Amino acid sequence: MNDLKIIELQLDRKIKNFLETAVYCPFGYPAVITVNPFAKNIAAPTIYWLSCPYLNYEVDRLEAESDLISELGERLKSDQDFRDLMEAAHQSYAASRKDLLSAEQLQKAKNISQDLYKTLLESGVGGIRDKEGIKCLHTHLADFLVRQANPVGKIVFNRIDWPESCKICEERIDQFESSRN
Repeated sequence: MNDLKIIELQLDRKIKNFLETAVYCPFGYPAVITVNPFAKNIAAPTIYWLSCPYLNYEVDRLEAESDLISELGERLKSDQDFRDLMEAAHQSYAASRKDLLSAEQLQKAKNISQDLYKTLLESGVGGIRDKEGIKCLHTHLADFLVRQANPVGKIVFNRIDWPESCKICEERIDQFESSRN
C-alpha cells in the first residue's frame, strides 16, 4: 500500500495537497507529511502535518489536559532566548514554505489577494501571523520532527515521545483491506 493511502487511513480523509512523507515513525509508517501550501487556489500555510494517529491523539490529550499552550505563550514573553529560537523557527518555516511554491503559484496568490500572498511568504509555523503566542501544538511537533529546530515542538515531543510499540496503523490497514474482500 502506498504512503498516500496509508495517510488517508491514518487521518480518515482524503488528502488533496500531499507532496511527500517527511518523517516515518519507528514502525515504518508515515508520521509527518509535507503538503503543497497553495493548491487549486487554496492556501494551506501549514506545510507539515502530523499524520501519525498515536502522536495526534497524544497531542490532543496534552492540549486538553494541560495549560501548555498558555505556559509556552507566557514563556515567549519572559524568556528572550526562547523567543529568539521561536522567531528563528518561524523564519525558517516561512522559507521552507516559499521553497515549496513555484513562481506561478506565488503570482496566482498575489493576484487573488495581497493578504494571501503575504501569508504564504511571511507567516510562521502553522501559518501563524501574530508570533506573540503559540498556535496548535500539532504543527509545532510536526515541524520539530521534520527540522529538529522548533523549541515548542521539542518540548511537546519530550512530553510524549514515540511509544515502545504501536499497532494503530497496521490495524487500520488490516481493517481497510479486510473490508475490501
